[in-house]
Amino acid sequence: MRRLALACAALAAIITGTLGARANAQQQDGEAAIVPFTIDVPDAVLADLQERLRAARLPDELNAADWDYGVPLPYLRELVEYWRDGFDWRAQEARLNRFDQFTTNIDGLDIHFIHQRSPHPDALPLLVLNGWPSSIDEYYKVIDALADPAAAGGASGDAFHVVIPAMPGYGFSDKSREAGFDTYRMADFWVTLMARLGYARYGVHGSDWGAAVARWVARKDTDRVAGLHLVGCEGVLRSAVPLGRPADMVADGFGYVEIQSTRTQTLGYGLNDSPVGLAAWIVEKYHGWSDHQGNVEQAYTKDELLTNIMIYWATGSITSASRLYYENRHAPQRPNDPITVPTGCAGFVERYDQRTRTGPEARQAAEQRYNIVRWTDMPRGGHFPALEAPDLWLNDVRAFFADVR
Repeated sequence: MRRLALACAALAAIITGTLGARANAQQQDGEAAIVPFTIDVPDAVLADLQERLRAARLPDELNAADWDYGVPLPYLRELVEYWRDGFDWRAQEARLNRFDQFTTNIDGLDIHFIHQRSPHPDALPLLVLNGWPSSIDEYYKVIDALADPAAAGGASGDAFHVVIPAMPGYGFSDKSREAGFDTYRMADFWVTLMARLGYARYGVHGSDWGAAVARWVARKDTDRVAGLHLVGCEGVLRSAVPLGRPADMVADGFGYVEIQSTRTQTLGYGLNDSPVGLAAWIVEKYHGWSDHQGNVEQAYTKDELLTNIMIYWATGSITSASRLYYENRHAPQRPNDPITVPTGCAGFVERYDQRTRTGPEARQAAEQRYNIVRWTDMPRGGHFPALEAPDLWLNDVRAFFADVR
């Protein structure tokens, strides 16, 4: 009964808007209001999480299964024990709250975003988009360096006003109750947001689904987008499997895509109810899509993994975020015209369970769809490079936009 009471209290807190400062958004005049936001997960949510972690019922496992069948039991048990006994969400919350955050209402949904303005007046606005199963926290290591490079010994001419929004259904942004929110429609939100912030010209960076959305932003707002920078340029419009992917990757590594593109709601009941299930579902991807020697914590700390998982757990957003797979699979055919905006491609080869194709063949395919002005085959790094290899990511972003500013 206590768990039920806590869960009900947590749900009520989220619905009534006490999760952060979202309720204040409704008190402003007009849909276009920009409202300061602070992440503040209710104590009831954290208490309920503790009870669920303590009562977790773990499955059996084959001998020496390793990661072939999914997340190994010993590693997940270790991660869950740390989550329960050692992880400090309030410390991570404070770390995130160092950045300037806001909400604004677009098409009836309150959208959460980081907006870290540079102290340099000539800074280029930069829209930064993440995908699944990531969050705005993917970029926490690079925000300061983007906004104020001179503070770290860099050049003020490389400065950016940084805008990192959470897509509808992701993190602290509202969830749509209507179908049809594919990447094409998501792009409209960011075109509106950048105009609302007063930016007449800006750059765009995207990875994973963020790259798919960024491509539509470049098509829809061509006159205002100074340049498009992507983590990989394989993506095609209607296929979840990037161009050039090895055949066995389709059969093995993309099973999750088929589930999330067809029965998202059924999967969501388990992931939304079990923090252990949620952790396993997400950590498997961080392990399989990153550059390490079999130990995911060579790429990320437990705190980094769990902070991202906590954003999904605290907001109950794993189902709404995963629904983007279904929406894009079932979206109407869109015109897939080549992108004319100057484009930079940063290829991190360990971005999926199999190595991503790089080199001349990959570039030749990409040049059919993009106006490629910079192409970088990275020596290391994976699917979340701003978190895993921030030095490589940051240097490439700076070099690309230095040529298109």
